[in-house]
Amino acid sequence: MPNRGPPTNTILTVTRGGTRSIAVLAATALVALLLAACGSSDSDSSDSSSTAGSAGTETSASAQDNGSGGGTEGENDAGEVPQKQSDSGNGSGKSSRTGFTAEEVETPLKVSGGGSEQFVVKGGDNSIQEYGEEKDESELQAAAEVVHAFFVARAAGEWEKACSYLSKAMTEQLEQLATSSTGLKNKGCAPFLEAFTSQLSAAEWRETTAVDAGSLRQEDEQAFLIYYGDPDKTVYAMPLKEEEGTFKVGALSGNALG
Repeated sequence: MPNRGPPTNTILTVTRGGTRSIAVLAATALVALLLAACGSSDSDSSDSSSTAGSAGTETSASAQDNGSGGGTEGENDAGEVPQKQSDSGNGSGKSSRTGFTAEEVETPLKVSGGGSEQFVVKGGDNSIQEYGEEKDESELQAAAEVVHAFFVARAAGEWEKACSYLSKAMTEQLEQLATSSTGLKNKGCAPFLEAFTSQLSAAEWRETTAVDAGSLRQEDEQAFLIYYGDPDKTVYAMPLKEEEGTFKVGALSGNALG
């Protein structure tokens, strides 16, 4: 059976029960712009759309400013795009922090493994679970460490560090959004994450960093890490891109499967 990529004609909205939104990125204008960026046919301007289709993974996840696999969409009560400007405006200084250290918000990484068969949904869409081929334990560990480190950096408000884990295409998309759809003085990845990340409690931030990796599926440079996260061991898939031998994160959050 040939491998199938994730569906390309839907945007999946990921939610987490019991946890308030981290997102402030999903207003209509931002989503439309991000869809345009993700939909490019150029192989250098998309992470998961070029090989597997990103509308069900990178696009929906990137349109939500959270750290793990959830959060409700984040426009305000009036349906407007928040134009939040940090005090520093450059992703540095006191205003760049979430108020917690990495140690306070980190949930220890788990790599239970077991392969993608455990995540197959009978009669459901298993395009990610069947994508490419199953990678070995060492590659699964490496991918899981990158995703987990990204989530922890986000939760600790270490914006520059968080951006260092993002793929080139994802970084370019955020910079495009910052330039075209916000009032930020500085248009880089770090100021964008800083300005559009809401404050949470330490417990809520810890929830966003929960990763128990079970499978890594990869074809060429495109890959998906499938893992259990909070709440209640929800199954998520995070798109990744292998760049110069290192996995890079292709979205701001995992996409719920099932």
